Amino acid sequence: MGIFIGFTTALTFSFIYQSKYFSPSAPRFITFFSSNTMATAISAILWSFMGILFSLSSMIFEKENWSITRQTITHLIVSYLGFTPLAILAGWFPLTVLWLISYTIIFLIIYLIIWSISMLTAKKEIEELNQLISNKK
Repeated sequence: MGIFIGFTTALTFSFIYQSKYFSPSAPRFITFFSSNTMATAISAILWSFMGILFSLSSMIFEKENWSITRQTITHLIVSYLGFTPLAILAGWFPLTVLWLISYTIIFLIIYLIIWSISMLTAKKEIEELNQLISNKK
């Protein structure tokens, strides 16, 4: 899943910037490699690690003896601390204070949006289950 999302994102940006050739990341990232093919291969490895990180971190929500608040905060911290170095290695932004602050704000906004959608979906499912239970009585 990580490779699919990473590839699709890179392909989209290649089209947006009207690149003649597929670009797996920013030009400065590609310059670290002997060829575009090698940069793409390394990018695919990083994208797979991103997918693995988010797949494994979702297991935090399976800790039934934890509150949803504890699960969410733990998941946020694990996701942020795991994803940030991978995003830097993938060349998505330079390692400067300004970019790190911008990235953190964007990460938190996206996390909040996804979390809100997940919570609304879960609430709807619980309401539907409760409705089914009350109809059977």
